[in-house]
Amino acid sequence: MNAFHEIDLKNWNRLSKFRYYRQFENQLFNITLQANAGALFRFARERRRSFFLMTLFAILKALNQVPEMRRRITEEERVIEFEHVAALTTIMTAGEEFTMALTEYADRFDEFLVRAAPAVEAAKQGKFDPEVRKRNDYICASCVPWYGFSALSQAALSLKQSIVILAWGKMNDDGMIPISLQLNHALVDGIHVGHFLKFTEENFSHPERL
Repeated sequence: MNAFHEIDLKNWNRLSKFRYYRQFENQLFNITLQANAGALFRFARERRRSFFLMTLFAILKALNQVPEMRRRITEEERVIEFEHVAALTTIMTAGEEFTMALTEYADRFDEFLVRAAPAVEAAKQGKFDPEVRKRNDYICASCVPWYGFSALSQAALSLKQSIVILAWGKMNDDGMIPISLQLNHALVDGIHVGHFLKFTEENFSHPERL
């Protein structure tokens, strides 16, 4: 598990909002964004890199730039903020089934690829360590490359969960891809989603910096 620090709830400026939303039966909200990935796609094709992994990294890097999306609520109602979070992503196997691959975070794509590529290849063979699910320092990320979407609601194991659930869809002719997020309102507001979109658009527009 990655390093983290605990939020001092007594001195947290969000405490009243946090307590308010923790009373809700359903604390989750879903939102779908649009971002232009055309430059990223062209860069990946020219460099013969995986567009899937470059997109995953660009999104994961953007999310890690938003502290609120690195926060989790523990079973003891503590709020912790991880130094960074990984991505647990779905991978298609033979027979149109899927399993999961844990892709650890790195500051640069080349470093990310060193660990992500073998994890993805293992997942394609159906290999997955269920012990990973005992962690909470990751987001759940899925790519649905067969179609685009204008809205998407994610499944929820619990309506109080705090792990970010994310999916992105097929790129259209204008280079736009949809990105859907499921977030816990006790931790995240619309402005934080706006920060995430800004960072994602920057990463998509300047793939040479990744």
